[in-house]
Amino acid sequence: MTENLRWAWVAFPDEVPQGGLKSCNVNGRVVVLSRFGDRYGAVDSRCPHMGGPLGEGEILNGLLVCPWHGREYDPVSGECSLGEPAQAFSVELREDGIYVGTPNAPTR
Repeated sequence: MTENLRWAWVAFPDEVPQGGLKSCNVNGRVVVLSRFGDRYGAVDSRCPHMGGPLGEGEILNGLLVCPWHGREYDPVSGECSLGEPAQAFSVELREDGIYVGTPNAPTR
């Protein structure tokens, strides 16, 4: 549900090369923006396996590979066949660039 998200502009489309990654600060958290084909994805930069920096990884065969232990994550959904998924965030391609939506902080 996109109405409960806080959107932030992160990049122009040409800033993320085909099969490439870009680390971005989005609403106080580091997110890895990726591009593979015509798909853009955004996942938390911290690998859920052992905290590796996914932003320093690479895209191989359409998967985001952690540089520490080689865990493979879908760069859009965050799914991992070997365990806990990476947290994925919504991405929108708009006229003025790429936006990532993160959950709003709960109100007290």
